[in-house]
Amino acid sequence: MEKRNMTASLNQNQTINLEPTAHIRFHGAKATISLWKPYVQTLREFSLAQIWLASGTSRDTNTIEAGWQVYKSLYGDYNPRYFIYWTADGYQDTGCYNLKCPGFVHVSQDFAIGATVSPVSSVGGAQYQIPTSIWRDTRSGHWWLKVYDNIFVGYWPSSLFTTLKDVATDVHWGGEITNNRDGSQHTTTKMGSGHFAEEGYEKASYFKNIEIVDEGEIMKPPVGTSPFMSEENCYNIKPGTDVHWGTYFFFGGPGRNAKCK
Repeated sequence: MEKRNMTASLNQNQTINLEPTAHIRFHGAKATISLWKPYVQTLREFSLAQIWLASGTSRDTNTIEAGWQVYKSLYGDYNPRYFIYWTADGYQDTGCYNLKCPGFVHVSQDFAIGATVSPVSSVGGAQYQIPTSIWRDTRSGHWWLKVYDNIFVGYWPSSLFTTLKDVATDVHWGGEITNNRDGSQHTTTKMGSGHFAEEGYEKASYFKNIEIVDEGEIMKPPVGTSPFMSEENCYNIKPGTDVHWGTYFFFGGPGRNAKCK
C-alpha cells in the first residue's frame, strides 16, 4: 500500500504552502485549485497541489488531504488524478491514498476518486480549475469533501481520527514534489505549471478564493497568512488579495535550473 512519506528530509520532499498565521481551531477549508499536467521525471516521483487539514504533532499527526497529483507509481500513467489521503498516526500504519483502505466513505456517483481530471490548463491559453471544500459536519462529526461547488463526494468518519476528531489545528494550501536526486542532481519534476509564481496568470499555477471554516461554522478568508518555501530557487509562491480572487497565491517552478542544483 502506498504511503505518504512526510518525514523525509527536504531534499526528498519539497513543499510550498500558505498557512494562516492565527492558530485557531478550524472546522474546514476551501480553495479553487488550478489544474495542470506537470512533467514528472521518474515514476517514483510525484507532483501535487492540495489542501491539508491537520492536528497533532510528530507520530500522532492526523491529516486530511485532497487535490490533484501526477504519480505514475500509483496510477500507472502521468495523467493528473484527483486524490485524497488520510492518516491518524503520522503516516505510519493508518490511512492511505484514495479508496485503497477502509476509511473514506464515497457517496457520489458523479465523481470518481483517483480518476483523471481534464481538461488541464495551458500556458498562455485556457485555464481550468477545481473548487475543493473540506469541512466538519457538526451533527455527525464527519469531515466532508465537496468539489465543483455542488458535488458531495463523500466523507471521512470522525472515528478514523484522534487529534482530528473534533477540530483541525493547522490548515495548509499548496504544492509538493518528490525529489529523488537521481544522478546526485535536483529533479526536473515540475510543480504546478512548471513556471515560477512571479510569472502570474496564464503561466503560473494558483489557488484562489482561499477560505477557512471557524469554530462558529463561519466560512471566511484566513486572518493573516504566511508563505513557506522549502527551496525557493526551485519552486516558489507569491500570495495576494483581490476583489474577485479573494485570498490567493501563484506558485510553482521547474525544479532543476541554474540556481537549483
